Amino acid sequence: MEKGIRLMESISNHDITKIEFVVKPQERTPKHYHKEFSESFLILSGKLEIGCNGKVYNLNVGDSITIYALDVHYFHNVSQENCVLIVTVSPGNKNFERALLFSKNLSFDGLCTHSGTPKKFKDLALFVKLNNSYSTGLLALAQPVLNLVAYWNIRNGYLEKMLKKYQIE
Repeated sequence: MEKGIRLMESISNHDITKIEFVVKPQERTPKHYHKEFSESFLILSGKLEIGCNGKVYNLNVGDSITIYALDVHYFHNVSQENCVLIVTVSPGNKNFERALLFSKNLSFDGLCTHSGTPKKFKDLALFVKLNNSYSTGLLALAQPVLNLVAYWNIRNGYLEKMLKKYQIE
């Protein structure tokens, strides 16, 4: 995995999306949910904390968990080692594929914080919009602004420019 991510199966060829990627130490996502698909996580190396619907799961090599559509969840690499995992999205979702490829390329280029958040607000907005992610709590208040910024950057060609830069279909 040259940039910490590998698209294994795409909705373009299959009915699922399957992506292998690295979660760096201390990288995390905020609590969120997806409306259109479920996600299954399989740990290949390292450890990963996953919170789902108020419960916390500490996953080790070989462990897996499925997060269903509308389940509020997060993940966090609480260790000092990379965690390599496979996430399977069902049904597959092209924009989710694009979102993860986009975010990992940004991270590889140093354009994300240590926790994995894109540094530029317009990149964060595109990532959130593409991966069909809906925030909870106080972050949910930012959702309309993120959507507006994402739509603006899609309309003005910024998304297309970034997909082309990173050779993402």
